[in-house]
Amino acid sequence: MENKEKDFKLANVIDKFEIARKKNKIQNTCFFNEQEISQVEKEIRKYSNYFFFGGYEEAARKILIVYPEKFTKEIAEKNLEDIIKVINIKLPNEQTGVYTHSDYLSCLMKLGLERERFGDIIVFEDEAYIIVLNENTEYIKENLRHLTRLKKSNIEIKNIAEIKVKPQEYEEIRIVISSERLDNFVAELARCSRKIAEEYILSERVLVNNQLEIKNSKQIKLKDIITIRGKGKYIVDEFDGTNKKERRIYSIKKYR
Repeated sequence: MENKEKDFKLANVIDKFEIARKKNKIQNTCFFNEQEISQVEKEIRKYSNYFFFGGYEEAARKILIVYPEKFTKEIAEKNLEDIIKVINIKLPNEQTGVYTHSDYLSCLMKLGLERERFGDIIVFEDEAYIIVLNENTEYIKENLRHLTRLKKSNIEIKNIAEIKVKPQEYEEIRIVISSERLDNFVAELARCSRKIAEEYILSERVLVNNQLEIKNSKQIKLKDIITIRGKGKYIVDEFDGTNKKERRIYSIKKYR
């Protein structure tokens, strides 16, 4: 987040706790990406009456749910169907396998929606599930129908319980590094020079475990998740020992 935008969003988040207390009603934000979730969590640690939710357990983009202190999390969870819905797009046979995540994202952006108004887009060969705030569902459903590429599609609003989740797929790769410094990992994963890797880090393009990291010398551990914007997201999966030159070998899982 840019500083001004970050300050505004954080102020809005804190307001949700005060509103929930005063009105005795559950409050929610728009969708945050993984980095924003990490930043927000740092600011609200003193509270206990909240949780993040994105429609399904593995969701990358999530909203913050804030509930009155006299409520339990279980009570708040019973209200989720009133907060989040799913737009299901079923493609006609002739369009099966044609559209990607980027295509569906482009359709939504053409409706004039800000990215924070909808969550994950789960894409299959013949259909897609778009997680949205309930308040936007009718607008999205009706306007998607008018887009040329979706005119023949069947578009419905469904409950979150009806989401069809796609198993996460990975590409297995191996890298060889001299030490566990972050810049070494970035250079190998992005297939660039050490100097360019340092530039990626200093220009705030690298996250470690969903948190922005600007220290080239940050020590990486097994199971850490490294995200390089524009390149991909990776899990440091296994240490496979050293080679003859005493360089360290790691197995990496790259998110597909």
